[in-house]
Amino acid sequence: MKKLFVFSSVVGVLLLLGSCSKTIYFTQDMRNNLIKNYLSVDKIQFYNSKKIILRRNLSYADTKVARGRINLENGQYVERIIIPKKTPGVAVSEGKNYINIAFEDGTNRFLKFVLNGDNEYQISATKWEQGYGKVKYDTLIYYIEPKSSRAVLKVVKNDNYNLQKNTRRLKGKKVSSH
Repeated sequence: MKKLFVFSSVVGVLLLLGSCSKTIYFTQDMRNNLIKNYLSVDKIQFYNSKKIILRRNLSYADTKVARGRINLENGQYVERIIIPKKTPGVAVSEGKNYINIAFEDGTNRFLKFVLNGDNEYQISATKWEQGYGKVKYDTLIYYIEPKSSRAVLKVVKNDNYNLQKNTRRLKGKKVSSH
């Protein structure tokens, strides 16, 4: 009985510690705090919340120059670029409601994340059809796979992202008269 209790307690503590994530969703409120404090998003280390898979169909001639993983599916060659969950990325450009994030070096090798209804930055595409999002990555057209469509930006949990300025204005102290 005692061994079962100790085992249960250890498992419970491990589950509790394992569920404590070191990253949190990057929100518009955090971005507003950065702007208010004259900090730039290109100094922030971002991470993706879900695995992102970009794919495109290739002709046989294209397979020689493909950079990603190439598979034969239903008689067609398919190139995949896989960005694992929690891959670090950096902001390469931004607009009022979006941030372009690069997960690798290279010209035009970034993905656009736009502000969604939950106040978070979610992966975006120029067009969505049957769950697939069309994006230009590098110089080629790829499609974001449906299971990647809900990927959002995260940052390491840190008080620096939740900046608050506390200001006290002192009235001064006068000599007391007896």
